[in-house]
Amino acid sequence: MGVHIVLASSSPRRKELLEKLGFSVKAIPSTVSEERLPDETPENYVKRLARDKALNVVNRIRQTSYDPGPARVSRVTGKVQDEPLRWVIGADTVVVLGTQVLEKPKDNLEAYEMVQSLGGREHVVITGFCIFDMKKDKEGIQAVRTHVRFKPVTKAEVEKYVAVGESLDKAGGYAIQGVGAYLVEAIEGSYTNVVGLPLCQVIQMMEEMGAHEVLPF
Repeated sequence: MGVHIVLASSSPRRKELLEKLGFSVKAIPSTVSEERLPDETPENYVKRLARDKALNVVNRIRQTSYDPGPARVSRVTGKVQDEPLRWVIGADTVVVLGTQVLEKPKDNLEAYEMVQSLGGREHVVITGFCIFDMKKDKEGIQAVRTHVRFKPVTKAEVEKYVAVGESLDKAGGYAIQGVGAYLVEAIEGSYTNVVGLPLCQVIQMMEEMGAHEVLPF
């Protein structure tokens, strides 16, 4: 099966989400520096990074000698096989608590501080994603918000959670799809957005951009 989507990310969670829908995904992590600009809103920040990541990978693909050869049509299914790489997705996720933007913690101490600050409060998870069509040189960009409320937590609970070891590569220091699920009291909005990619909105945008030939359903 040919590659349906190039994911400009090293996130195993984003790749798994897309693969569960039936996509064939090739992960090519971007080399973009993830730094927020002065006075940049969280929405603009994640959208900019998502676009920068996608374009970074698009440019690298175009600079390589990658050549899948001409597309072939299966005599059995009638579907195109081994189609040239076309669809690239970049994404970035942050947690916003009040006016504070929480990204991935640098170490366990920062993870502890993040999770403790979220206890008993509502925060917003914002994921920006960019879909780039390499065939038509067109792109779509969107930011999706999900409201999440944590249960009140004790210092001992936070210490035990951080010790689990799933905090360091997660925005806000927790994994809603992992042990961190027990911290979440309520959620309003897209669950997969909190995991790292709002699948409903991604598929809707792909349909609007004409990606019907790669949709696995």
